[in-house]
Amino acid sequence: MRLLLITGGRHPYHESTPILTRALRKAGHTVKVSKSAKELTSGSLSGYDAIVLNTRRKPDTENDLNTAQREGFRAYVRNGGGLVSVHISPDSCPDWREMKKITGGGWVSGISNHPPYGRMKVYVRKPAHPVAKGIRDFETDDELYCDLDIQPGIDVFLGAPHAGKERPLGWTLTYGKGKVCNIALGHNGLSHQNRSFQKLVLNGVAWVTG
Repeated sequence: MRLLLITGGRHPYHESTPILTRALRKAGHTVKVSKSAKELTSGSLSGYDAIVLNTRRKPDTENDLNTAQREGFRAYVRNGGGLVSVHISPDSCPDWREMKKITGGGWVSGISNHPPYGRMKVYVRKPAHPVAKGIRDFETDDELYCDLDIQPGIDVFLGAPHAGKERPLGWTLTYGKGKVCNIALGHNGLSHQNRSFQKLVLNGVAWVTG
């Protein structure tokens, strides 16, 4: 598959994106890495089978998505393009409410939270889900996201308990004709090195392009 991997922002993407890119290429995918996201308005999106977001686009910074990029992104997914969203990517463009609808929810600055980064256990809640194929409960070094904006109609397949509540960590949905997979894990390079995390991303790519 030909993938557009959009990265950049205030997160350790200098660690995680090279590891993610290598994992995708090792699996046989062609990956174009973009820090500018200019491809969203270049008219070339039809050449990509899916977009992978490992980014945090914020207003008043150099890497926010402008109006044309937002519309190009939305139209791509709505018209049948695949999307895999990683970690804090849904918090991109927080002034644009459609982002959470496209990703099915995710981190909200000022509301969402997590215990300190460290060793945590992740549970496969729906073993029959195609993105969970071949994955069992696993341990990883990451952030356990809590109090996310969870949109209606998502299909949660991954999670973990914290403070007496179940915390969704992976889900799928459809947006228009497009298929979307969101994985809330993947804070830094060590998180991306985890084999189960990498398999989740690869399964996500297979599902959104299938």
